[in-house]
Amino acid sequence: MKFIILITTFLTYLISFSINGQNHNQSEPIEKKGILYQEYPDTLFNGEHSIHYPNGSIKEILVYKNGKKEGMRETFHENGELFEKETYRNGNLEEIFEGFYDDGSLWWQGMAKNNLRDGFIKVFFENGQLKYIGQYENNSQEGLWDYYDNEGNPEITKCFLKNKEVDLAKCK
Repeated sequence: MKFIILITTFLTYLISFSINGQNHNQSEPIEKKGILYQEYPDTLFNGEHSIHYPNGSIKEILVYKNGKKEGMRETFHENGELFEKETYRNGNLEEIFEGFYDDGSLWWQGMAKNNLRDGFIKVFFENGQLKYIGQYENNSQEGLWDYYDNEGNPEITKCFLKNKEVDLAKCK
């Protein structure tokens, strides 16, 4: 009888350990309102998190601290080339952010502050020529924006105030 109780207790322990081990180690983090949590237990996620394309190549790499994005976030084209590079502090997009064409050439470069575009923005043609340059303030287009053709020649200058195009004279 003692042997049966001992075996039953041992098997119950093994099954319980196996089930709990699977929940703890093999679950994917889940995002709730911009914060990443470990699924079990419901605690904040810390560490590197990556997302992959169906073919197995990396789509995104990002580090989380206390459930919030922290440090460099990189996303990739399916061919493995870098697509976006952004810096996060305490969950907010900050500093320079960049985007790249699938051949690795620069597509855009801008500044962010408190998760908003804030500062310069430059966008380039695939051939490397500047397409336009402008300024954001709190995610709103502001001031003079200069546009170029694909050979780098100036085409037009526009004036923006609070994200609306206005007469050019209002910016001078």
